[in-house]
Amino acid sequence: MNRGQGALCWAALLGVAVVAVWAAQTGSGGPHSHRVVLPEPAPASAQWIVDTVTPADARPKQCPAPTLATLAVLDSDGHGRAEAFWLVDSVDVCWAVISANGARSVGFGSIDGLTTDRLLPFDSGAGGDWYTVTAFHGRVENLTVTGDTDHVLGPVGTRTVDLGSGELVTFVSYGIRIPEGDQDLALFLCPPVGDCRDTSFHPFDSHRRGDRG
Repeated sequence: MNRGQGALCWAALLGVAVVAVWAAQTGSGGPHSHRVVLPEPAPASAQWIVDTVTPADARPKQCPAPTLATLAVLDSDGHGRAEAFWLVDSVDVCWAVISANGARSVGFGSIDGLTTDRLLPFDSGAGGDWYTVTAFHGRVENLTVTGDTDHVLGPVGTRTVDLGSGELVTFVSYGIRIPEGDQDLALFLCPPVGDCRDTSFHPFDSHRRGDRG
């Protein structure tokens, strides 16, 4: 091997080493992603949620199986209905809506996508109950749903997570009861300060965010 060939080989090896270090530091989600550790695990009473979405056929292939250490529960009525999420990293998130009759919707997407996408509810399969999981940048408290509030199921559930370097995201869930007759519902998710987000329900929307795949 001559000197020129040797230099090229060393350059190639150095390039591989740099890529390996970069991958180890950034993880599989890209150069700006990193693992996020929740300050406290979900309670032991949430183990049934973990068990429900752990099977590989119960969640998108991009979603790792959750654990109590990675799961955050937005709302639950015990061992029946729940809305929860777990972070893949600081960029992507998985979320789940589980109903008392065993129906479940598990979705995968970017955190930024949840903060900007048009909000579409998940059919829980429980007597016309539909639930939305979404997110807001920053710490947002005291969110309310306005509009056709007669169809809103209970208060809004929230959980604020620090993605690192003080970047906060508030994950949100709430439920609505769909009236008979395929009626549109005018609904708006409103923070105490700032613009409301249009969360109106239109029964003929053909696309449902969060389909498994």
